[in-house]
Amino acid sequence: ELWSLARALVEAAPSGAAGDCNEGLMELGATICTPQSPRCLLCPLAEHCRAAAAGTQAARPVMPPRKRTPHYDVAAGIIWQGEPYRSRILIAQRPADGMLGGLWEFPGGKRDPEDVDLPACLRREIDEELAIAIEVGELLTTVKHAYTHFRITLHAFHARHRAGEPQAIGCTDWRWVDLGDLERFPF
Repeated sequence: ELWSLARALVEAAPSGAAGDCNEGLMELGATICTPQSPRCLLCPLAEHCRAAAAGTQAARPVMPPRKRTPHYDVAAGIIWQGEPYRSRILIAQRPADGMLGGLWEFPGGKRDPEDVDLPACLRREIDEELAIAIEVGELLTTVKHAYTHFRITLHAFHARHRAGEPQAIGCTDWRWVDLGDLERFPF
């Protein structure tokens, strides 16, 4: 029914003026027929309006309830090969087929319900992703970020490599890099 109404409005417009008709309807919706406070007494289309006739204009438009945007706590490790700021840092490359595919990152991941705290989350994620043991140090920073369909709070920790040779299990590649060389990698 909406498409037939739209077609009728476009066809009723003078030749070549369909764009003007469309712009006029949009202006009407932006200034007169607004969702929060429709001004029906000023509307030139009020006599044709079904919502005004039924007295339901305040209930228009019918909006579906918004879905709650999921939020995730994410722990990431600035994993030093030795002493912080005096040694190399471990970075991992994300799988090509996933979100932010192919980019490099400081390894880590989402906190699971069974994780006691964020350091436990980070130790688990590093073990699963790279098969190494780390010692989690102090919290470096916390950053909040919103994507289109979820939000994260990223908690970045200093960490020190303790045991094992990194393996690309949950990532495509990994590298030990000097702090000054980080800018060469797309993050």
